[in-house]
Amino acid sequence: MSDVRFWRRRAVRRTAAWTVTAAVLAGGLFWVSGGYDSWRDDRALDSACDGDLAAGAVRELFDGIRLTSSGGGADRWNCTVRASDDDTDAGLVLSARSTDRLMNLEDADGFDAPLGHNWTGSFRFDPDDEDTDEARAVLLLSCGKNSGHGRVMTADADLGQGGFDNPVARERLVAVLTETATRYTRRTGCAAPAGGRVKYAGVSTTRTDYKPVAAATGSCAGLLDGKTAARWGVRTVREIAAAPAPVENCVLGGLRGAFLYGFTASYGPSASYARLRLSERRDDDTARANPDAPNGAYALTARCPGAGGTALFQVETLHDEDGPKFTALTVDHRELRAALQRFAERSAKTHGCETPRTA
Repeated sequence: MSDVRFWRRRAVRRTAAWTVTAAVLAGGLFWVSGGYDSWRDDRALDSACDGDLAAGAVRELFDGIRLTSSGGGADRWNCTVRASDDDTDAGLVLSARSTDRLMNLEDADGFDAPLGHNWTGSFRFDPDDEDTDEARAVLLLSCGKNSGHGRVMTADADLGQGGFDNPVARERLVAVLTETATRYTRRTGCAAPAGGRVKYAGVSTTRTDYKPVAAATGSCAGLLDGKTAARWGVRTVREIAAAPAPVENCVLGGLRGAFLYGFTASYGPSASYARLRLSERRDDDTARANPDAPNGAYALTARCPGAGGTALFQVETLHDEDGPKFTALTVDHRELRAALQRFAERSAKTHGCETPRTA
């Protein structure tokens, strides 16, 4: 009987030894194979960038990709997320800046889509571009009602796999930005109100996205009556949804979307940049001496609460040096100024601004 107990104890000891050995070997393999680094990097996301980074949303955006992160700060806050594997081209850069800085947030190739859902923000993705894995999202964040007091936060992403032609990817990038912005403003004492979850983020309006002038329902709606549109030769529009954005655009065009008149509303740092460009153009003696300039360029401003600062509203006609030019006889200056006033008042109302006045 004692021999039986001896062999049972010996078997138990062997089993325990094998279990410990297997655990050690498994741990070594976990370490050598990079499992520990992956676990460590993944856990580090939760406290990355002063704890502001929306780690869960980032993991969803880069599903299955090992990530590292770095950054932080206050007024000049930056956060970088990148793939741990140098051979994987994927990453994300978030930044937050005071809205009193000069920043050109306008896209030269298209019009960014507003986010809606009580956010003043936009999404930039060109569906016609071959590079479908890159996109940008922007937010203006008002730190109280004092005009010009706010932050602008941007998120630039390279998926490395998949593309932003997938609406799920766009939704996830916006979630990264809005959730990170909410954490950042709470930590820094910026009393910015949080909007709702953006369930669908649109894509940029491109040059081919024109429609009949009578079909305008967004930023171009109601700018011209039918008779004025016919007299001006306006047949088409290119527009964005009528929701607050850092930059809002409308183009009134001819046949096949040919540019005729362009209206732009700029807020926050983009407005500061646009005002600088406007002052440079107005340094021209001819423009100062002739308020009804042949190119028909006019501007209005409005004081806005928080991040909106002093908004700038402009209208321009086709005056490219290599293309046809308008003359004082072909531009209906009175109606053009009235159309700009309508465009500016409607946009300013959505941002809670004062009534626009001549700049």
